Amino acid sequence: MPPTGVSKFHPDWASLRAHRIPEWFAEAKFGIWSHWGPQSVARSGDWYARHLYGMQPWSEPWERRRAGRQQAHHRACFGPEGGAKDLFPRWRAERFDPDELIDLYVSSGARYFVALATHCDNFDLWDSRRHAWNATRIGPRRDIVGAWERAARAAGLPFGLSFHHNWTWRWLDVAHGADLATGRPHDGALRASDGEGTWWEGLDPADLYPPEHVPGAKPPPHVAELFYARVKEALDRYRPDLVYLDDGRLPFDTGSVVESEPPSRAGLALLAHYYNTCPTGGIVTVKDVPDADRTAVVLDSERRQLDAAQAHPWQFDTSDGEWFDCAGDDPMFHPRKTANQVIHTLIDVVSKNGCLLLNIPQHADGTVDAHARALLAEVGAWLRVCGEGVYATTPWLRAAEGATGLGQTKGYEGYNEADRAYRPGDIRFTRRGDALYATLLAWPADRTAAITSMGTDAGLLERRPAAVELLGYGPLSWHPAPEALYADLPPEPPTKAAYMIKIT
Repeated sequence: MPPTGVSKFHPDWASLRAHRIPEWFAEAKFGIWSHWGPQSVARSGDWYARHLYGMQPWSEPWERRRAGRQQAHHRACFGPEGGAKDLFPRWRAERFDPDELIDLYVSSGARYFVALATHCDNFDLWDSRRHAWNATRIGPRRDIVGAWERAARAAGLPFGLSFHHNWTWRWLDVAHGADLATGRPHDGALRASDGEGTWWEGLDPADLYPPEHVPGAKPPPHVAELFYARVKEALDRYRPDLVYLDDGRLPFDTGSVVESEPPSRAGLALLAHYYNTCPTGGIVTVKDVPDADRTAVVLDSERRQLDAAQAHPWQFDTSDGEWFDCAGDDPMFHPRKTANQVIHTLIDVVSKNGCLLLNIPQHADGTVDAHARALLAEVGAWLRVCGEGVYATTPWLRAAEGATGLGQTKGYEGYNEADRAYRPGDIRFTRRGDALYATLLAWPADRTAAITSMGTDAGLLERRPAAVELLGYGPLSWHPAPEALYADLPPEPPTKAAYMIKIT
């Protein structure tokens, strides 16, 4: 940390580009995210606090089906009245045991942990002094972020926080609409005096919901100022090693998903303050990063795998299913993941200089289900054998070979992740010191690994290999040829999902 009174970074891009991504992140490769909060109560997936209001005239085409389904679900489970605020007291986290969960995540091979601090529902999961709608006053009546932070630090994990309430301006505007079937106004127009005698007495809905505005209108400067004041308070209190901002650029600045009028420069001041005070150097992720800014902020890619290695470390984030707990299996919901898919995604991302951040949905009570536990156990078992070719590795001259591509983007998010049917020729490469790792994403039926990038004609190897082994098994017989390096595999694979060959 710089000496008191000395600022290393200033609030402008020229200064912030001198920031360097801390080594721990480049080495960690695999993290777990707890994207958990009041919307878990409904067990109906993502965007619930918005879509429980149903469709509004300004609802986007992609969300109409989801909004209709989630409003129907909300009425069936909670009745026709109420709004996003009424989820808060129902979320109690009564079985939340952060130490047990962090132990589970460490055993899965995770090397960092990220907790949700505030989602688009504008509810702080921490002891916020600037926002009364928080988990220490409502629902769990507990500092959820503080509990996560203590457990992660005790386990030696770098700790991160994610912030999403920059979306609230255009996300909870529906609270000012009305039920299209009955004409009943929603709860966005409530005032503090309306809470007298209710569970929310003493709280002001005007602090939770954005003011009524024309869809597409830009928020005034004070909205951005309050956003950054709340984020700064959390950063100063919990000292996270990583900060996830859910935006294409810095929130409320030019290019943001909610650009203020005029565009706010408060994000630059936050970055300078954070980098100047974070003991581990600090990382801030956003989702649209020009090459020149790849050290000032780190690229985060949501459910979108990249097709090439990147010059700087980056992050791919995804979830085991929906971001929030979901009991439904409607095709509009993201399906739960298999261990094969997570392992394949991990090695693909790592081969391209990235880290995988995997969300594990939690029930409202704070527990995780049997599917998640089995998934984490399989990933952990694989990493215990093959982790040396994952952690602290760097990209090789080629990230990949094989004919199976990442596929076309789809869905309203434009995501391209999938449980792909990889073939034996699909291989991902990493390197660590003098060792080169070639990971087969499918097991060859003829038990022969053919690595074309290591053929003598490819000219990529600096010298002839000294040894070739299959992790989890042992040395392999092998021979070089102009078109490929061939290695003879054992009758049965020693690991599931992916098979790592080490060349030294």
